[in-house]
Amino acid sequence: MAAKLVKRYLCVEDKVFLVTGGAAGVGAGIVRALLAENARHVAFLDVADREGSALELEMLNKFGALRAKFIKCDIADDAQLAAAYKQVVDKYRRLDGVINNAAVLTVDEKTYKRMVDINFSATVSSTMKALDIMDANKGGNGGTIINISSLLALNLGSHLPVYAATKTAVLQFSIAMGTESKVSGNKVRVITVCLGPTDTAILNRNNLENFDKDSSGTVASRVPVRQKVESAVSGILEAISEGKSGSTWIVKNDKPAYDYTEKLLEAFEILSES
Repeated sequence: MAAKLVKRYLCVEDKVFLVTGGAAGVGAGIVRALLAENARHVAFLDVADREGSALELEMLNKFGALRAKFIKCDIADDAQLAAAYKQVVDKYRRLDGVINNAAVLTVDEKTYKRMVDINFSATVSSTMKALDIMDANKGGNGGTIINISSLLALNLGSHLPVYAATKTAVLQFSIAMGTESKVSGNKVRVITVCLGPTDTAILNRNNLENFDKDSSGTVASRVPVRQKVESAVSGILEAISEGKSGSTWIVKNDKPAYDYTEKLLEAFEILSES
């Protein structure tokens, strides 16, 4: 089994990756999987100091010195994000892949801006920074950017409106940037992965039930946990391996990832005719 995985994801081998929101949940799963697939180095950003430091120690003990680096960073603060990128490039002298995974789902309506800042604005900023470093037209080596969206970006509904809106924005932005990068010859792929509900802290029942207090319906029952973190991570690796720039992938219900690009383009064509 191990030999099969190494062969399948040779695109990861000997590459330097940066993962946002990498201290726990899907992000931590991505960090573990990239190193297991022989990535040269994986840097990961998060505000969770204790969890991030613990994961770094775990990865160093398992895979060896310098393979993993935790950087405490609030990605919504652009100065901190820029400093984190500089630290990665200064330390490893290159960057081959970025997975923009960080996201929050806040309960207090007064903090909705935090969702916009982290889920969308920081994804845009991180994508631009990654492109600037990896752009072959600017001396970079090319690479891959994976932006994590959600199935909520593809479904109309009244629950979690701000969160859904941020993930819809990520989808639209990533498709556009992927098309641009393909045309410009910078050798950087920009790919979107829409995850179905996944067993992480952001969707634990206690968190969702807080939304129910001010909701006309039951959010917890409408956002059931349906897939394991490992399934989400495997799907993201599949997108890294097989995805074309500008493509959109879906990973849900513990099933293999699949390319949804053609159906999405058909839907957009229908909408554009109105």
